[in-house]
Amino acid sequence: MVNSSSLFHFTREFEVFKQILSEGLRFSYCYEPFDDIVAKQGWDIELKKGNKIIECKGIAIPMICFCDIPLLRTQNHREKYGNYMIGFNREALIKAVNTTDYIMNPVQYRCHPIFDEQLIKLSIQKDGFVNQIIGGEIPNNEMEVPLKNTREELKFKNLIMRADIREKYSEKIKDVNAIDSIIGFSKPYKETCGYDYMEEREWRIVIPDCNRPSPNLGWLNFASKEQADNFMLKLSKNYPRELYLHLNNIEITTLVNHIVVSSEAERNATIYFLNKGNKIFGCDLSVSQRMNLLSKITSFEQVEKDF
Repeated sequence: MVNSSSLFHFTREFEVFKQILSEGLRFSYCYEPFDDIVAKQGWDIELKKGNKIIECKGIAIPMICFCDIPLLRTQNHREKYGNYMIGFNREALIKAVNTTDYIMNPVQYRCHPIFDEQLIKLSIQKDGFVNQIIGGEIPNNEMEVPLKNTREELKFKNLIMRADIREKYSEKIKDVNAIDSIIGFSKPYKETCGYDYMEEREWRIVIPDCNRPSPNLGWLNFASKEQADNFMLKLSKNYPRELYLHLNNIEITTLVNHIVVSSEAERNATIYFLNKGNKIFGCDLSVSQRMNLLSKITSFEQVEKDF
C-alpha cells in the first residue's frame, strides 16, 4: 500500500502530545527558504521591491503538517519528528477543512531553480496586491509604520479583518489567495544537507494571508529563520488561543483514526488522561465518544512487536 487512508501528525514530546489531545491541533510558523537551490546553481538573480533591491531570505507561513505514510513505514519519519502521533481520517479532514477559510492540500515538491525564482517573484507580486489594498484605503501620511515592519503589516492586518474591505477587494483577495496556494504548498524535494523531503509525502493545512482568523496570524515575507522563530514565540506567549485550528461541527470520533504513543507505559497514561474528564480536541465528549477514542490508542512499541 503506497497511500494511507489516514494523515498522521507527529510530535516529539509526550506533554505536547497530551496538549494536542486536550486542546486540538495548533498552527506553527514553518520557514521556507526560497533561494537555496538558486544559490547552489550560481544564478545571479536581482529582485526588486519597488526601487529597492531586496535580500531574498525566505517566508514563514502558519500551517499544520501531516504525512501520508502507511503507519508501518513511519520509522524514519519518527526519528525526525517524534514518536507520538495522531492519525486523522483523510477524507473526513479534507471535508472539515473545506468548510473553513483554511486551505488543505498535499505538498508539491520542486527541484529546478526556475521554480524558486518564480516563487520569489510571486511573493513580490503578492506584496503588490496588498499594497494596492493599503494604498486604496490609507493615505501615506495617515499612519506611521516602523520601517522594519515588512509589507506594512500594521496597516494590512487591521484592514483585512474588516468585512467591508473584504467585500470591496474580493477580486484582489482571490488573487492573493491563489498566490498563497502556490507558495504555501511548495517545497524543495531535498534539504540542503541531502535529506529527501519527498519521502515524507507531506500534506498541509495553511492559513491564507487574507483569510487569517485573527489579525496576528499573517505571513512573514522575506524573513530569516530567526525572525520566524521569534515571531512564533511571541504569538505563543501573547496569543496562544489564536493559534489553534477551529473546525465547524466536527465529530471527533469520526475524524480520529489512530492515537499512538511511544511505549505501553505511556499508552496507560494516555488512557488515564482521556478518562479524567478533560476536554478532548477542545470539545466536551460523551462517555461513549471517549470510549470510542480509547479503543484507538496503541503504542509504537506494540506495533513493532505485532508487525
